[in-house]
Amino acid sequence: MVDASPTGDGGDREPGARARTNAETFELWVTERDGKALDAAGGVATVAASLGCDLKKGLTNGAWTAAERISTYGKNEFEYPPPKSFLELCQDALGDLTVRILIMASVVSLGVGAGMKSHREEYGYLEGIAIVLVVFVVVFLQAGIDYAKEMKFRQLNSIKDNYQVKVIRDGEVVAVTAGEVVVGDLVELVAGDKVPADALFVEGSKFKANEAAMTGEPIDIAKTREKDPWVLSGTSISEGSGKVVIIAVGSRSQWGVILKTLIVEPSDTPLQERLERLVLLIGNFGIGAAVLTFLASMIRWIVEGAQGKGWDGTEVLNFLINAVTIVVVAIPEGLPLAITLGLAFAMRKMMSDQNLVRRLEACETMGSATQLNADKTGTLTQNRMTVTSCWIDGKSYDDMPPTVGKDFAERLCESMAVNSDANLHKKENGAIEHLGSKTECALLQLVEQLQPPSGDDKYRYVEIREARPVAQLYHFTSARKRMSTAIANGSGTRLHVKGASEIVVKLCTKIMSADGKVSGLSSPVLKQAEAAIEAFARKGLRTLCIAYNDLSKAPSALGDNPPESDLILLGIMGIKDPIRPETAEAVRLLRGAGVTVRMVTGDNAITAEAIAREAGILEEGDDGLVLEGPDFRKMSDAEKESIAMRIRVLARSSPSDKLVLCNLQRKLGEVVAVTGDGTNDAPALKDADVGFALGIAGTEIAKEACDIVILDDNIKSMAKAVLWGRNVYQSIRKFLQFQLVVNVVAVSLNLIAAIAGIKELPLAAVPLLWVNMIMDSMGALALATEPPSAHLMKKKPFGRSAPLINKPMWRNIIGVAIYQLIVCMVFMFNGEKLLDIKCPWVEATATKAAHEDCHARTLELNGFIFNTFVFMQIFSEINSRRISDLNVFHEIEKSHIFCGIILATAGIQVLFIEAVGSTVVGPAIGFVAQNAKEWITSIILGILILPVGFLTRLMPLEWFPGMTDEESGEKAAQDAQKRVAEAEAKHAADNATSVSVGASSPDRPASTRGLAGVGEAIISSRLQARQSRLSDASDASLLERQPKSFKVFAHAVIAANRFKKA
Repeated sequence: MVDASPTGDGGDREPGARARTNAETFELWVTERDGKALDAAGGVATVAASLGCDLKKGLTNGAWTAAERISTYGKNEFEYPPPKSFLELCQDALGDLTVRILIMASVVSLGVGAGMKSHREEYGYLEGIAIVLVVFVVVFLQAGIDYAKEMKFRQLNSIKDNYQVKVIRDGEVVAVTAGEVVVGDLVELVAGDKVPADALFVEGSKFKANEAAMTGEPIDIAKTREKDPWVLSGTSISEGSGKVVIIAVGSRSQWGVILKTLIVEPSDTPLQERLERLVLLIGNFGIGAAVLTFLASMIRWIVEGAQGKGWDGTEVLNFLINAVTIVVVAIPEGLPLAITLGLAFAMRKMMSDQNLVRRLEACETMGSATQLNADKTGTLTQNRMTVTSCWIDGKSYDDMPPTVGKDFAERLCESMAVNSDANLHKKENGAIEHLGSKTECALLQLVEQLQPPSGDDKYRYVEIREARPVAQLYHFTSARKRMSTAIANGSGTRLHVKGASEIVVKLCTKIMSADGKVSGLSSPVLKQAEAAIEAFARKGLRTLCIAYNDLSKAPSALGDNPPESDLILLGIMGIKDPIRPETAEAVRLLRGAGVTVRMVTGDNAITAEAIAREAGILEEGDDGLVLEGPDFRKMSDAEKESIAMRIRVLARSSPSDKLVLCNLQRKLGEVVAVTGDGTNDAPALKDADVGFALGIAGTEIAKEACDIVILDDNIKSMAKAVLWGRNVYQSIRKFLQFQLVVNVVAVSLNLIAAIAGIKELPLAAVPLLWVNMIMDSMGALALATEPPSAHLMKKKPFGRSAPLINKPMWRNIIGVAIYQLIVCMVFMFNGEKLLDIKCPWVEATATKAAHEDCHARTLELNGFIFNTFVFMQIFSEINSRRISDLNVFHEIEKSHIFCGIILATAGIQVLFIEAVGSTVVGPAIGFVAQNAKEWITSIILGILILPVGFLTRLMPLEWFPGMTDEESGEKAAQDAQKRVAEAEAKHAADNATSVSVGASSPDRPASTRGLAGVGEAIISSRLQARQSRLSDASDASLLERQPKSFKVFAHAVIAANRFKKA
């Protein structure tokens, strides 16, 4: 006997080691459902007594206190993986490669700018300070977003976990929160209640639990003290009522144990991998340009010194500073800011589209998704069983409710209302909650449609039950395949029967017509009923036959075996979980976007295939496979890999099948998204590139494991996630296109100036810093916050290996950069003449001004080049709004933030040039204020970016490096086909070996006989399933009507069998 009292002897002293050991024992019992250990301990009653729980009164004042129980067994609070602190999130953000490079650049810049007197006087340290500010903005913004997002999620969970539970203490029923439940509590549970902790069943009536959240099995499990007393945390009570005694709470419950396994470090997303490669490439470009600049300057310095001009050591230091400046300019410091802003903007907007983003990177990853493995129930369908068709009196109805007479309606509603354990419950928000069997709830809804209630406070089925109390109830069993209820009918009995249509219809000898008249059930009408059952099955409907009989015996005289014969047939109900109205459109959008949608469900293959065709997942001419989980599990790894991409419906599947399928697709190079609602879906949600948990039907474990919570459980919301993900990716591409033009032109211009021997670079350190701070950050904000365009869903996914910079981007970057370089170089070498810049010496002669050095002219010219450079970037932002489209102004009126930032940037530039350039600071940092002619020229040269960009887009893509998205998509498809072909070749090689082994060992199990064994079983089961629902003789050639890939597979099996026989 297990003694779980504090001291092991039933006393009230302090908790000890024995009790702690029992806590571990209870956890092990529940994990293994160890009935033998429970029996050895004396059974449920003994264990409850050892915990101080009276099976009638619950915990009493004499039992040890709640505080002692919490100290020993723990508190009933789920130990969610601890959220990272703000500082830890900042540390994560600092780990970004681009941010680390920026930090190193700021250290060098600060060291040179503050350490050298000449540079201190020219405010050289401002550059390093500004880079540090950029780093702080990026890090704090990223950490702040992550922290706020995590706190919001924790808040939602804490509210959801704090539901009310009825416990019995000192013989009184009291309501406590789930967190206040302790080990030893006696808890009352009724249909619809969530189980707060692991427990043992004590007593109850028709007590059934829905364990789908934990096991994935949709079947309700009857609980008894003898056969199955284990009531698991996180599950719900589907039928009946009862009492349970709590034995494991919090982290020791099954819920908590699973939760602790979810602490897994996320891997890099496809975009992060590409960005790291790009940043390294740009960094190498910057370092190379800096080295060339330094070497060119040194060579010129050495040559000039050798010619007798002497060597000034401070010039070498200037060369070094210029080189460092080029490295700093080359680094795209606006890139992490653009990514963070883009993701944050998308996350906020996705919330309004019913997507709660838990991991920010999932936004962009979803844009690259190529596969979506979606649950059927609740995602594609409404998770609400509904009567959609019925057969009554020889006529089929597809519009509900059917048109019938008053007498017939009364009898049918009576039968459906009293012969049921289910209930409907109206929530405060008006939504109808189904309690008990979902199928029976569908019948109750039909009752409400056929006969509206007499008042607003009750359902019609409740009024019927009150008027027709149940006298005898005969529950559904797998052997009987039906349920019967007896009610008093005068001095006799009315027996209502419902159950499997093909069984109950054969028990009928009479039929009630739609106007309420009873007549004999003729053979032709019976055949019509059987044909209706088959027709409903082909449509994927679950069928129930409703019948009754009036008996002369009193209900008490019926005994245990009611006379279920000579029944009067009322009708056959076709019930289904209808697909959501928006499902087909969402699937069409996803398919058009190149995302393969497949359905993973626990339903049988016939029902699943019918729903898949209705949803548009399967269409005529598709080569998609419909496969059942047991057949999938029998396959070898090579065979699974060879068909993983062809599966469109995986029926009768388990969560482990979903995990295997997800990993196979990722192995083949696909970017995979999966949906899940149950606790056992957590591994698949974690392993997928993007895991979607259902917000309504999903468990907290599933939500903790996922990347995005779909608040309305709707596939349409997933399509929105794809759209926003692509918009984030596209926004980052736009910014890169803009940023690289800035960096290439700035670096190249200073490199050319250094090689040409120009001592004062046209873009000095501080002006360059201004460009980096204002243009990069403002550009990031402008391009990262543009709303998505519907055309993004007409493109193929970017996939895992597509280049970040495609061929059209290279075309735009090269074309615009060449224009900007030409403009800057023309004015760098000939600007004083073109702009008629003169020295400000009033008394100077033309000869003196022409031949003597005039620093003021250099400052004015450099100011003009700097101003022109900035205005070219402002209009380059507009040019960067589109990558391939000719019309860069398309939908610009919807981009209010973008337009505002463009105007703000131009205004800030005007103020900076005029305000700073007119003071002593301007000349110190490399420029002076501009005159009217120079302002007009700068703006015109900036505007010319737009026609240049237009003409650039007309150039043939063949002239430029890289790949188009279409080419990279084709390459990815070829690579995927190659991987599949390799898997098929490996599978064929395995089969060749297994066939020869199978020939000599005919008694080997099917799972070891290769294609000739397993494949034959799969095809046989599939053909039989199809044959069973097809009645006409023309369906004999079923093989020819299968999808192409299935026929190839079938012919391969036939060939293998022939080889084996030979």
